[in-house]
Amino acid sequence: MPITVHAITSLDNVEVREQLERLYDTSPEFSDGQDAIEQLEQNLTQYTLLYTAEFNTKIIGAIWSTGQGESRMLENIVVHPANRGRGVAERLVSEACRMEEEKGVNHFEPGCGAIHRCLSSLEKI
Repeated sequence: MPITVHAITSLDNVEVREQLERLYDTSPEFSDGQDAIEQLEQNLTQYTLLYTAEFNTKIIGAIWSTGQGESRMLENIVVHPANRGRGVAERLVSEACRMEEEKGVNHFEPGCGAIHRCLSSLEKI
């Protein structure tokens, strides 16, 4: 499954915003997608970057990278239910780490058990 990973710094694009809201509707970490988007918008102004996994121009996964300096917390990962079990989360975490390392980050903290497993398999923790 060829996916591309993109870094997003704002939710100005309406289509991206709507896709993310629908995606986060499937996440148990938020009451609904709108709640996730509101929290994300607030966090994007405070040392947070969003990484999205896309397949055929559709966002099928997302993860937040929060922090400054040489350390980041990876949190709030979500993969669309139709794409779970296909390695999307692992690819998303791997690419987010690679992109962060290009900016000088050398330490990652997992925000949940799923991210911890991905970081462990990548030998990042």
